[in-house]
Amino acid sequence: MFRATIAAIALVCYAGFLQAQSYEQLYSDYRGSLYQIRLIELSSNSKAGLGSGFQISADGLIATNYHVVSEAVSDPEKYSLKYLSVDGQEGDLELLDVDVINDLAILRQKGQPGKEHLQLSQTPPSKGETIVSMGNPLDLGMTIVPGTYNGIASGSFYQRIHFSGSINPGMSGGPVINRSGQVVGINVATAGNQISFLVPVDKLIDLWQDFKQDTNNGEGPLELHPIIDRQLRKNQQRIIDQILAADWQLRPLGDAMVVGEIVPSVQCWGNSTDDEDNPLKQIAKGCTGQDVVYLSEEFDTGRVEYEFFWLESDEDFPSSRFYAAYEDEMSGFYPGNSAGEKDVTNFNCKQQFTSHPRNGNAPPQTLEANGDGAETETTPPRSKGSQGPVIARTSYCVRRYKEFPELYDVFYVSLTVDQSNRALVSHFTLSGFTRESASAFTQKFASEIQWH
Repeated sequence: MFRATIAAIALVCYAGFLQAQSYEQLYSDYRGSLYQIRLIELSSNSKAGLGSGFQISADGLIATNYHVVSEAVSDPEKYSLKYLSVDGQEGDLELLDVDVINDLAILRQKGQPGKEHLQLSQTPPSKGETIVSMGNPLDLGMTIVPGTYNGIASGSFYQRIHFSGSINPGMSGGPVINRSGQVVGINVATAGNQISFLVPVDKLIDLWQDFKQDTNNGEGPLELHPIIDRQLRKNQQRIIDQILAADWQLRPLGDAMVVGEIVPSVQCWGNSTDDEDNPLKQIAKGCTGQDVVYLSEEFDTGRVEYEFFWLESDEDFPSSRFYAAYEDEMSGFYPGNSAGEKDVTNFNCKQQFTSHPRNGNAPPQTLEANGDGAETETTPPRSKGSQGPVIARTSYCVRRYKEFPELYDVFYVSLTVDQSNRALVSHFTLSGFTRESASAFTQKFASEIQWH
C-alpha cells in the first residue's frame, strides 16, 4: 500500500513536470511571433496605451484588438502605433483594417517583417481542452496563462469564447493557442475570478479574407471610416431582426403586463421596495444586453436595454405626492451608453399622450403631440373608470451620431398619468440604430405593454 501511494505521488509529480515543460516549450517555440502594441502620443513621444499582438503572416501582418488601437483610428494626428518584440526590437506599425463588432484589427510592420508567425486554427478546440493565453500584462513582459476552453459564452449578441484563465490588462489582443501552437482565440476581456473571454479565431480569419478581397490581395491600408460605418449598420440590423422575430413573452408587474427577456442575449433582473413605514411601494424590472461595441474610451454603442417601474400607494396617500414621486422617476433616466459631444448631437425630444386599452384589446393610440424639444403643458385626458383606456405621457428622444449620420441613440420614457395611486414607468434605450429600426422596435414595445 505504501509503495503504491509513493508510486501515485511520483506519477502526479511527473505529470506536472511534463505539463510545466510543455508550457515552457510552447512559449519557447512561439515567443518570436509575439509583440507588445504601443499607442504613442506624438507630442510627448511617450506611451499612452499598451496591448498585445501577434504576427499572422510572413509579410509582417499583426493582429490585435480594435480597442488597443482605437485612439489611433479616431485621432491619427495625435497618435501613432509601434511594436516591441520579445527580444526588444522596435518598429512602426501601419493600421490596415478593423472589425469593431468583434474588436479586431490588422496591422503591418513597416520595414523588415518578423521572421516568425502563428498559424490560425481552422477548427475550434474541444470543450474542456486546455489552451494557453499569451500576452504582456501590466507591461511586465510576455506571460503565458493556461486555462480551459468552455465553448461560446451564452447570453450575448456577440460571439465570445468562455475561457477559464486570468487575462489581465495589457494582454488584450494577444493570441490563445492550442497544444499544436495554432491560434484558437484572441484575448479580449475578463470578468475576474478566472473568467475571461476570447474572440473566436474564425472572426479574425474572416477579417483577413475581407482585407485581401478589398485591397486586391492585401496591398495598402483601407479607408476605415466607411468600413466601421458599414459594420455598425449591418450589426444593428442583425440585432433588430433577431429581436423583432422573437416571441415576446409578457410578465406581470403590478397591474400591468410588461416585456420579459425577448432573446437570450437580453437578461432581466428585478427588485422591490416594500417598507411598512413608506406608503409608496415600488417594483422594478430591468433588462439589458450584456455587451456593447467599443468605439473609443468615451463612446460605445450596440446597446439594447429596457426597464419598468411599478409604483403603488395606499388609498389615503395624497395623489399630488404620488404624482410627484413618479415624476422623479422620469427625471432619473439617462442613456445606457457613453458618448461625448464630439460623438453625438444633443437629444431632440418629442412628448405626447398615448391611450393604452386594457388587456391588450387594441394598439396604443396617440392623443396629441407637440413639437420637437418642448415640454407638454396640456392637461391629459382622463380615463373613463376602471374599464377605460390607460393614459400615458410618452417622451421619445433621438440623438444622431456625428461620424455615422444614419445611426442614432433612441431614448424612450412613458409614464401613466391618469391613476391616483398606481403608475407604470416604462423606459428603453437603443444605441446605434437607424430610424427605421428604432421606429419598428418602439411600435412593438409600446403595443406589447398591457393593463389588467
